[in-house]
Amino acid sequence: MPRAARPLFALLSCTLIAGCGLIPTPSVDVKDARLDLPSSGALSGKVVYLQRDSLAGNSVPAALQQVTVRGVATYRTGGLGTLRAVDMYVRTDLTTLPATCTRYAATPTAPGMVVCDAAGEAAQAIGQLSLTAGQGVPFTLGGPALDAAAKAGHGYFGMRFGSGQSVFGDTLDLTGMNASARL
Repeated sequence: MPRAARPLFALLSCTLIAGCGLIPTPSVDVKDARLDLPSSGALSGKVVYLQRDSLAGNSVPAALQQVTVRGVATYRTGGLGTLRAVDMYVRTDLTTLPATCTRYAATPTAPGMVVCDAAGEAAQAIGQLSLTAGQGVPFTLGGPALDAAAKAGHGYFGMRFGSGQSVFGDTLDLTGMNASARL
């Protein structure tokens, strides 16, 4: 290849790579989130969104895509909870909801939440957390719903409780989080 054509080839290659979404951006810190868990026994087959904007103030430019959040999940229980897996979901807001969702106000024994049929929430799925009570476990979340929440600067986390059960008073701490994306 002639020497004069090399810079043009390099420039075209970079443009093609950028157009394919292959250029990662530096990661940014995301505020820690504490999710107050309801008693999950009666919530089988449901996705529970907590009425707390865990991503408030964290947004990314619209040109970015493939947002990934990494961090450490720590399940805390007073001893009776046995939760070992949680499917995670996210919505940018909890004002416009499908008919398959029901809003519940906070009570002395449960946090404020929106409960939706899991079958209608597939598009909001962002990953799964494996949990061990009292121990931090690394996690990675991503997907189109997380992209939308990150661009909006708002994200209400939802959970579908997998193996084991949480009891009222249990918490899920998402700490050391950072987000990265691609241009």
